[in-house]
Amino acid sequence: MSTEIIRILVPGDDQDTNAISMAFSYAEQIYELKKGEDCEVILFAPGKDSLKFTTLSSALGEKNAKTLHDGGSLALPSGIRMRAETIRTLKWLNKPSIVISVYSDQKMLDQIDSTKNVIGIIAVPYAPDALESWQQTWSPIVHGAATEQPTKKLLNDPLFEQALVSLTASINLSHTVLHPRDKEHTEQTLRILRANDHKEETENIRSWAIKHGWHPKAADELEKLAQRILSMASKPKMSDPALAQRRYDYWRSKI
Repeated sequence: MSTEIIRILVPGDDQDTNAISMAFSYAEQIYELKKGEDCEVILFAPGKDSLKFTTLSSALGEKNAKTLHDGGSLALPSGIRMRAETIRTLKWLNKPSIVISVYSDQKMLDQIDSTKNVIGIIAVPYAPDALESWQQTWSPIVHGAATEQPTKKLLNDPLFEQALVSLTASINLSHTVLHPRDKEHTEQTLRILRANDHKEETENIRSWAIKHGWHPKAADELEKLAQRILSMASKPKMSDPALAQRRYDYWRSKI
């Protein structure tokens, strides 16, 4: 069974009832692909109030919206059950889940991406450009696009990417944030790269890290370190120049 998460972006905004209805349709299509799995649909919204007197409640129908608001679940036409979660309540998922995220911003999608047991994500942004970073990171299927979207290469420098591959393999990705030793290793990696005149856009570094298994909060730390170190006016000095050179030579040998 493939563990690859299906990601779909339905362009729209918080006034677009059709986009929300289309998201429900995509959830059922993913369920059809996953036939045989005991899974559910999670309707993920910013807060409980998002379920009442909004375009979401219009798409659901007032009675169904109240059922979800009150903690109940609904059966979609295919038979799969759907219940609601919010930013405050989504902590973990007990079974494989297809998540429909409505009125979405980047933080909401970070929260979903760091939650285990997600097998599909359908995202409807709160504003047209609200999920640009998520789209750049994951190259999701985009509803209405004439052709399949090409996977965007996040880093242009192959040596920089190899350095991050080596870093990723050496730190503990199970932690939400970087532990002191991992943070030290991250700083050393970035200092070696800066000392050898390698730079990348820090937002792209964050996106690369998330795509390669970093928790979004750890990726935030990486981005902040990269902003500080890669913007140094002069090359940083190495505490152990010989070790730094060996690491750099190793990265170079792998590309």
